[in-house]
Amino acid sequence: MPRHALIAAARRMGLALLAAALLTGCACFPSLAPAAAPTTAQTGTFGALAGLAGRTWRSEAAGEGKAGPADISAWSWDLGGRVLVNRHALEDGSYGGVTYVYENAQTGSLDYVYVTSAGFHTTGTFVLGEDGSWTAEEAVTGHETITRVRSTGRIQPDGRMAMVSEYLAKDVWSPGRNVVYSEVRAKVPKVTGQLTE
Repeated sequence: MPRHALIAAARRMGLALLAAALLTGCACFPSLAPAAAPTTAQTGTFGALAGLAGRTWRSEAAGEGKAGPADISAWSWDLGGRVLVNRHALEDGSYGGVTYVYENAQTGSLDYVYVTSAGFHTTGTFVLGEDGSWTAEEAVTGHETITRVRSTGRIQPDGRMAMVSEYLAKDVWSPGRNVVYSEVRAKVPKVTGQLTE
């Protein structure tokens, strides 16, 4: 076999081995696998939220308002891609929750329910903005003082996700969390249920 044919064969073999190693790595370590692009139907229903699926994020304080401990937040599809699920927890494991976002079959709105490790839950509706943002106002059930939460989120030009929220307690709105999330390769921490102040 001529030398150039041997070199070409060696290159093909090297590329095949590299491809096999990458596929094996993605199978063994799912966080290394690229997120599947949302379908046209998912994007049509969930708007910019659909792009969060298959990704994990970590929060950092931004601007004014409360930030608290860093939050790890992972988004995924469930029920055949008809429900968008967010599982999150504070890095210290003191608090976490799960959000289920779905299209309301009766109204066509993008509704959600959020269940927490602290014993309260919320229900609300996302409103998708033409600029790729999303806003939500939710009713809180089972919390000592907070009765409503409203928030706005968007993916910024640098690829990070900005979130700002406000809390209604005793008929007064006050600043909540103001954070920016960066995409990370991490697992959502295990929730211990020991909420710290």
